[in-house]
Amino acid sequence: MKQLFIILFFLFTQTLFAQKDGEWTLTGAGGVLMEHGYYKNQQKTGEWNYYYDDGVPSLTANYDKGILHGKSIRFDLLGKKIAMLNYVKGQITGEQIYYYSGEKVLSIGEMINGKENGVWKYYSPSGDQIGIVKFKDGVQLNELSKTK
Repeated sequence: MKQLFIILFFLFTQTLFAQKDGEWTLTGAGGVLMEHGYYKNQQKTGEWNYYYDDGVPSLTANYDKGILHGKSIRFDLLGKKIAMLNYVKGQITGEQIYYYSGEKVLSIGEMINGKENGVWKYYSPSGDQIGIVKFKDGVQLNELSKTK
């Protein structure tokens, strides 16, 4: 019994402190894929895919040395695209596009270091531009306006 305990303890500690390098897959209940990506030097690198507990995609994100960097696509519970975000060293930066559930654009705007900046354009579900909102350093400067 003592030997069994020692063997199990050794196996547990080896698993607990295992180095993460290479391809990584996490599965949930019933073997459903929850996330898939790659580690390099114990840090997430490249494209990672995340899934809801029913296997529907929830997020595709890119990492550099464990930090979000590059394009990230978010999906609703049905797997339809709802946002295309850009990250630079962990901060939402650059053009951001939000969608009605699916492919129709809801809004487009720029962010710098996680804050809205400039003119954000808003669209109806039919694709017509319905207005704009101006931002500076994350502060909204006006109400929704029809001015182009």
